[in-house]
Amino acid sequence: MFMITRGLRFIKRQLKAIPAAISSFYFDKLLKRSYYKKIPTGILWMNFIHQRLFGINGKVPFSVYYTNSIEGFENIILPENDESIKTSFAVSGGCYFAIFKGTTLEIGEKTIWAFNVCIQTGNHDLYDRSVYHTRSVKIGKNCWIGNGVTILAGVELGDNVTVGANSVVTKSFPSNVVIGGVPARILKEL
Repeated sequence: MFMITRGLRFIKRQLKAIPAAISSFYFDKLLKRSYYKKIPTGILWMNFIHQRLFGINGKVPFSVYYTNSIEGFENIILPENDESIKTSFAVSGGCYFAIFKGTTLEIGEKTIWAFNVCIQTGNHDLYDRSVYHTRSVKIGKNCWIGNGVTILAGVELGDNVTVGANSVVTKSFPSNVVIGGVPARILKEL
């Protein structure tokens, strides 16, 4: 009886390893996107359905969370093969990135963000709302952008910047600082 129970446990372990092996083969070998293994399968499927079947964020060549809106993706500059940025795109929902024509959004490697982040490279004029003022946005390496942050046109963040939740970033900041508030200001230097 002991040998049968032990044998059944072995078979159960082997069966549990099959989906992981298939997943590993599919993401590593076929798609060449090993970072997808870090993303829950349900989210990947929802992202796929919205992106590829419904065409929402369809121009983006990697998984984007299904509640995100990314306008002007062709103007976003990303480092080669940075998995953390692509993972943030796939799992951080409710984000709105509006990159206007003639501007860019540059995101440094290993930068990540939370839910509901808004980044825009254009703003209405104070007096004539039909006029837009556009300026590029640059975010340095290894930055963390907290939940509900808004980053406005013309902002440049240095490397290793942490932006506190619900902050509105209206101006540029140097490297190695923690910023927060409305409007954002330096809270701590690292």
